Amino acid sequence: MNSNERPDVPCRRVGTFTFGVVLVAAGLAMLVSMFAPQLDMTWALKLSPLALVSLGAETLLAARGGGRVKYDWVGMILCCLIVTTALCLFAAAWAILNYPEGFCW
Repeated sequence: MNSNERPDVPCRRVGTFTFGVVLVAAGLAMLVSMFAPQLDMTWALKLSPLALVSLGAETLLAARGGGRVKYDWVGMILCCLIVTTALCLFAAAWAILNYPEGFCW
């Protein structure tokens, strides 16, 4: 244990809360699309930047709270996965909104 680590403060990985929120939101969007196929699901794509906002807020709140935040390889993979997915979904939403004639629906 390092000299600056306190054993009484719980340690948590950065990105785990956001990853859980993103999984729940994606699952709910998929469930809605299964039971209501007539709904326009582009709103789910438009909300994809909220994953980045949530990750940033989680990081800032964890750092501000004085608790120990663990930046290990698992947390960084989770963060990279969240950021990459959000950027891909944003690109898809941008393409659908700006070039609707390229999509068959």
